[in-house]
Amino acid sequence: MGRTVLGAVAALAVVLAVAIGTAGKSSAHGCIHATIAGPVGAQEVDQCGAEARSTCLTARTSGAFTSQAASVIVAQCRKAGVPVS
Repeated sequence: MGRTVLGAVAALAVVLAVAIGTAGKSSAHGCIHATIAGPVGAQEVDQCGAEARSTCLTARTSGAFTSQAASVIVAQCRKAGVPVS
């Protein structure tokens, strides 16, 4: 019984370490990473440099994103230190 519990605790520790070590991307240092609602499921936005700056400057432009998606993009732009219009 003791070995079983010890084995289960060890397996749980390994799973926890892998989960922590493979955390998702986050916006920082001029790169934006966001998941927004798309027309068919979620849409990933992963951009850096000039592409990220362009997206951030046009996020609130009519037709670029829905208002909810634009809010998510703008928040990630600010988190990454990328200027927003």
